[in-house]
Amino acid sequence: MAGSRTASGPGNLLERWDQRGLAIACLVAVCGSVTAALFGLSAAWQMPFLFTAVYAILRSLVPITASQRELADLRTEVELLRRDFDQVNRSRIEHYPDAAAFYKAEVDYLVNRCPSHLDAWYMRLETPDDFSASSAAFSDYFQAVLDWAQNGGSVRRLFCLGSSRGYASWTARHREQTRHLRSYSIREVTWPIKADLMSMAIMDTSAVFLAFTVGDRVQGMRIEDSEAAAYFKSYFDRHWENAREVTRTPAR
Repeated sequence: MAGSRTASGPGNLLERWDQRGLAIACLVAVCGSVTAALFGLSAAWQMPFLFTAVYAILRSLVPITASQRELADLRTEVELLRRDFDQVNRSRIEHYPDAAAFYKAEVDYLVNRCPSHLDAWYMRLETPDDFSASSAAFSDYFQAVLDWAQNGGSVRRLFCLGSSRGYASWTARHREQTRHLRSYSIREVTWPIKADLMSMAIMDTSAVFLAFTVGDRVQGMRIEDSEAAAYFKSYFDRHWENAREVTRTPAR
């Protein structure tokens, strides 16, 4: 019946011809050896039959068709392993030994990677103006964020009020200076601990910049991983929701 027949693939046809060739080679080797023994042929005449016998033995031990299939399967497994390895190594961590390297990296990311949204958390005892006076790199970064917001970038900036007496008035003044930036929102929280905490900047949901104060130096790191960025963004969102909004003064 036509329905009971199955189509033979190229691999099956090749395997059948391969098996037939092996059977013929064995038959030729046996017949040649018997003929050479009966007629007393010299060793030179027997060499082709010996090579045929060796070929038949090797082909029995190492089937070419099966090896081709195994190599194809191995190639597929290697490709899958390479894909998994690339996926694992999408997470990139880079360390910065000082403030200059850290804040330059943030500016470069804003300029070259062009994210659409930034969540920034400034948690230092001194105001940004005070810190800018001691760190030109931070001053450049702080202004770069304002310029980026001016060009359409969306920013949520959370300031942690430290021990500086003028901190509260600084945030109000900063809001007044940036009231024309419609996509630039700021809020403030009070933190009673008299120590610089971890500051962060979350670029979209793809990268996180973390700054740590170690002694009198700022060191930092960048984590490029969407899952890690989502964790930090969720953490930031909870604090943002409970922070005090610094409202804009209506334009006159």
